[in-house]
Amino acid sequence: MTQLMTRYATYIFQISVTSVDATNKSLVSLFEIFTNRVLQQIQQMISYLLNGYLTAICVVMGVILNILCIFVFLRYRRGSTPVIQYYLVTLTIWQTALLCNAFLLYSLPTLIYGRVVATGYYVYLYPFVYALANTTHTGSVWVVLTLTVDRYLALCRPLTHRAIGKRSRVKRLMIAVSILAVIFSAPRFFEVHVIEHCVIDPQNATDVLCMPAISRTKLPENHTYWSVYHIILAMLFVTLVPCVLLFWLTLTISMALRRAIMKRKTLCAPNADLDGRNKNNVPSRKEHKSNIMLVLVIAKFLFSDILPTVADVLEHIVGDYVFMTSSLATLFVDFSNFLLVLNCSTNFWVFIIWGKRFRRSCRQMLISTECGRILFKGAQLGHGQEVITTCNPQSSYTTMMNTCAKWTELYRKGSSGNTGNLFRRSVAESAITIIPCEHNRLTPACRYGTSGQWDEYDRARMLALLAKQDHRNFT
Repeated sequence: MTQLMTRYATYIFQISVTSVDATNKSLVSLFEIFTNRVLQQIQQMISYLLNGYLTAICVVMGVILNILCIFVFLRYRRGSTPVIQYYLVTLTIWQTALLCNAFLLYSLPTLIYGRVVATGYYVYLYPFVYALANTTHTGSVWVVLTLTVDRYLALCRPLTHRAIGKRSRVKRLMIAVSILAVIFSAPRFFEVHVIEHCVIDPQNATDVLCMPAISRTKLPENHTYWSVYHIILAMLFVTLVPCVLLFWLTLTISMALRRAIMKRKTLCAPNADLDGRNKNNVPSRKEHKSNIMLVLVIAKFLFSDILPTVADVLEHIVGDYVFMTSSLATLFVDFSNFLLVLNCSTNFWVFIIWGKRFRRSCRQMLISTECGRILFKGAQLGHGQEVITTCNPQSSYTTMMNTCAKWTELYRKGSSGNTGNLFRRSVAESAITIIPCEHNRLTPACRYGTSGQWDEYDRARMLALLAKQDHRNFT
């Protein structure tokens, strides 16, 4: 009897353990399903924000600012840096085209359909846009690399750069780089195609619904092609090796700039001590800004171009199906695409913050318009100082409105017989200060006139206003 009770208790215990294990497994399965569902919803929400609104905002702002950069480079060219402008114009054109292709490839369908669609009539654009997007990315990377090599030769190999860095050769180089980028990216056009995807109508089993769908061809499924072209050649010519070269060349340029600045500071130290106007021209400040610009260019290039290669390698390792069905992999691809768009749309801010000549050209372009000139004059008069460029950025009429304390001091120093004349003369003659330069009214820029020129009528009107103000203050 005791043995029977023991066996019965053991049986009951085994049943209880089995039921508990089954309950635990079911709970674990439910938790995994719930977790995967939540992660999938989070991934869809983040992908919608990245591919939809954020990419659209970056594309619109980037295209407008890049067109403005091209206009500034072509309209306000400097004689000292014509070669650099060919590189910058070519790079800006490539990046603007990349922004347009990114918008058509996944931003616009996300805004319209809520996701990147794989079926429908919109997919007829995919083969062309997909190939052009990779072409523009390759072209922008190669232009950045050639620009860095050009700056390296100009600073570290000046004789070699003088022999090969001519305008005609730079033009041919940019054309050759663009053509090679198109040739290198040509196989991308044959990686995807549009097929007819047919399904049975759920409402009527006798009807078949057919619609266009995007699909991969047999070319990217070839293991040799994928390994050679997408991994080896892409790492050698588009992502990893260009990143390493750019990083090394930029470090070399930065060190050479530092040595040149220190040498110039040593040679010009006596003159800098005698001339008080050079106090604001601190070499360390210029070196700091140059290094910041170089670091920004490197960081943008590394963060925006290394992620696509990592995604390709991961897709090759884990497999096509596993990679495409993974929520984390999809989010990784969306984030890498957004970084590419962000990189192409933020060059204007790098130029405007750390480029003194670019800021000067933008200011000249702003005051060349009637509305911009009015706003510029009003803003400068509100702060007590007005600077109006004429003919070129090197010459300007500068209106200096000095403080009341200075005029009070001048008034007290004057004699009793001519204090009023002294005060009026000081205001009238000190209000308008003409800074001379190497250009005069006979130069071509002034002879044909520029939109930023301050004519004699405006000057006379300003003198009359200052005279009235002087009379009121004196009385």
